[in-house]
Amino acid sequence: MRKLPLESSFLDSLKSLVRGDLSKKSFLLGVSGGSDSMCLANLFLKSGLKFGVIHINYSLRGSESDEDMNFVTTWAKNHDIECFVKVIDTPFILSNQGGNVQQMARDFRYTFFEETRLKCHFDFICTAHHASDWLETVIFNVLRGGFLHALIGIPAINGAILRPLLSFPKKEVNDYLIQNDISFRTDSSNNKLLYHRNLIRHEIMPALNKINPSLLSTFLKNKRVWSELILIKNEFVARESKKLVTHLSANEFLIDIDGLNASLAPVTFIYEILSPLGFTSKMIYEIVEMKEKSMSIGSIFILNDIKIIKLEKHLRLIREIESPLVPKEIEIPQNGNVEYAKDRSISIKNSSKIPENLNQGTEKIFVDVKKIIFPLYVRKWRFGDFFYPINMNNQRKKIQDYLTDKKIDKLKKEEVYLLVDANNQIIWVIGLRQDNRCKIDSNTEHILIFEHKIN
Repeated sequence: MRKLPLESSFLDSLKSLVRGDLSKKSFLLGVSGGSDSMCLANLFLKSGLKFGVIHINYSLRGSESDEDMNFVTTWAKNHDIECFVKVIDTPFILSNQGGNVQQMARDFRYTFFEETRLKCHFDFICTAHHASDWLETVIFNVLRGGFLHALIGIPAINGAILRPLLSFPKKEVNDYLIQNDISFRTDSSNNKLLYHRNLIRHEIMPALNKINPSLLSTFLKNKRVWSELILIKNEFVARESKKLVTHLSANEFLIDIDGLNASLAPVTFIYEILSPLGFTSKMIYEIVEMKEKSMSIGSIFILNDIKIIKLEKHLRLIREIESPLVPKEIEIPQNGNVEYAKDRSISIKNSSKIPENLNQGTEKIFVDVKKIIFPLYVRKWRFGDFFYPINMNNQRKKIQDYLTDKKIDKLKKEEVYLLVDANNQIIWVIGLRQDNRCKIDSNTEHILIFEHKIN
């Protein structure tokens, strides 16, 4: 019997995605029981290739979900195909954890697929996404405010995941089902317009096709140009990064603001640097505004554990990773030496003799033991902290105001530490100013000498 066009084209598509002999590879097919996945399953069945099917019952449509599962398992049993099934009580999980149902389903799906692929030694996972799905995804990405990469849509290959039907329109899939009298299940939720993708499929796409009946072929032709533009963009970003980005550590870097303003495509550059870190297009535009002159120095944008701070000439990005092994407060001894930060330490000497020459300053202080409560700690300063700077007539001062008055920029402010006692009374803004409340006087009998060292 002569092969139908889709069957031979499908094998050509699969060969383009897989290196080596197809007959020596094994494939795990994601099968929901719907029209697209049943088309894929029957194409594999006729190909003679080694494959299994995998199905997830999300329990979202009651008996309808169970019927989908039974349909897939029966099909697999009738054709002697290995079948893997997982039942998930999605409504229960959502009621306890919250979240987006579609995103949760996607996460469950690909996690289960990959776990099964590895456990059962399949080479690849295959899904039934086709060209019409690709176009809907592109439209969806653009409507959400995606940048250039949004035009690529669904990739044909992503690690071990293959999409061999991606170049075929939905019409070819439907024609194949009819010509081969292939049964499939219809998901009633696909017609509910409360899901954005359904709204695009049933209302936006038909309207766009009225404007351009060749909409899909037009986009597919443009896809090649968009792919070439992305290659150009990647070269541009790599070149600009060498000029504009200064890495201070694995979790901290600076972006040159003047260089960014002079760049050919500053918005594209910022997007490519920050989007992999989880920043959305809306956030990107806020950060673009942040770099403008109208935004004050010290402005901060926070996303989860990432802070972006506007300095005078740079945007500073910091990823704050807290380790349970590194305490926020470091207890220090009454004698000895302690390193409280990288290349920074404090030496402590206990003395009952008051020096005749009180040679103290920003890096060395003398403290009356009776005026503090042990144990002592070193910690970073926080907003709301205040102290009484020595030799300022017992005037109370907020730490942030003191640092601003000292013209310490935001970059340096982040590295300011405090010496505090058990009552959280500030003894010393380390390396800058002692607190007046713990200074020695004529009644002092016992002192501690603190000396700051930068190695």
